[in-house]
Amino acid sequence: MAPLKTLLLFLVVLLPVANACQPPRTLHVPVFHRDALFPPPPGAKRGSLLRQRLAADAARYASLVDATGRLHSPVFSGIPFESGEYFALVGVGTPSTKAMLVIDTGSDLVWLQCSPCRRCYAQRGQVFDPRRSSTYRRVPCSSPQCRALRFPGCDSGGAAGGGCRYMVAYGDGSSSTGDLATDKLAFANDTYVNNVTLGCGRDNEGLFDSAAGLLGVGRGKISISTQVAPAYGSVFEYCLGDRTSRSTRSSYLVFGRTPEPPSTAFTALLSNPRRPSLYYVDMAGFSVGGERVTGFSNASLALDTATGRGGVVVDSGTAISRFARDAYAALRDAFDARARAAGMRRLAGEHSVFDACYDLRGRPAASAPLIVLHFAGGADMALPPENYFLPVDGGRRRAASYRRCLGFEAADDGLSVIGNVQQQGFRVVFDVEKERIGFAPKGCTS
Repeated sequence: MAPLKTLLLFLVVLLPVANACQPPRTLHVPVFHRDALFPPPPGAKRGSLLRQRLAADAARYASLVDATGRLHSPVFSGIPFESGEYFALVGVGTPSTKAMLVIDTGSDLVWLQCSPCRRCYAQRGQVFDPRRSSTYRRVPCSSPQCRALRFPGCDSGGAAGGGCRYMVAYGDGSSSTGDLATDKLAFANDTYVNNVTLGCGRDNEGLFDSAAGLLGVGRGKISISTQVAPAYGSVFEYCLGDRTSRSTRSSYLVFGRTPEPPSTAFTALLSNPRRPSLYYVDMAGFSVGGERVTGFSNASLALDTATGRGGVVVDSGTAISRFARDAYAALRDAFDARARAAGMRRLAGEHSVFDACYDLRGRPAASAPLIVLHFAGGADMALPPENYFLPVDGGRRRAASYRRCLGFEAADDGLSVIGNVQQQGFRVVFDVEKERIGFAPKGCTS
């Protein structure tokens, strides 16, 4: 099993199954591991990379909770970071310009950097120039798309005649500001979607790791998942395959309804009026080694719809799952008791952000106590050990072969998140149409 530095960043390429003459029933997106395309620089130390990526993941989480109850800037979602990104390779405009857009279940707006820029960060590939696209159109301030923005702005022409402007800012200080427009998004095999509402970013800064912009697949009116719903339905799914594999066949993102494996367990999709873009679930607790975890309040994982605080969201951009502090402590202590009973020696102190780490010399990582996440309605996620018993090296190469840490964190701000490390290997279905989320184990093989 690879160390944590190889877990967390993937590239996806949209690959439709039919041409533009007859719209396909689904859009299929294979997923690539990030390190297969952007390997760490020669000589990079695994310990320092681990610390950098976990720190970035913490900033991603901080951005999510910043928008819950303590809004101090126009925050729509967590910013995508090196610790948990997925890129969609799409073509924008006519003629098409290739763009790698970060897929984010926690936001709605599709945006990308545009030329000329007042300020742009370094990205891989050509920056999109709307002056060269015959299908690019500015969106007026009076349009429904402009009104769908949380913080719309207008050109000097005013609401009646001026063009709409957008601004999104994130908890770490990253931001994008520019023109709201429509243009064509093109995929492989001549499949495309016309008149997609998107942001043309003229002033952008932050940690976007060479991506051209962001592909929002949240629940809002202007997300790409909502915009393609008339053709493909209000449902999409993904599966993140073996993080050590460079195969293009095991991971994917699909827009549209597909046959459901019998093993799919569904739970209700909850809504938060104060954070309508996020995918909330009703989490009922945990089991460790076949025994239900006790010692925390059920209210710790519950969504308070009156205040918009708390609750559990399923997120593609956060890597490590976080749970309310008392729930995390109960889970950690139950795991620790089982691990010690199995003869695993707990290491003193903290290793990176993890506070429950073990010396596994002489024992396979697969011998870790089994952890199951329980959801309302009987839906369970029985996590394989590689999804939560994570290798760390502490800066030493050989240590990674026997040091493992419980890969969860405490959430101090109330919002709990199921991150993509724990989701790997599961087919996760976001079925907005039927108001449910489904989990199917070993879902990347179909």
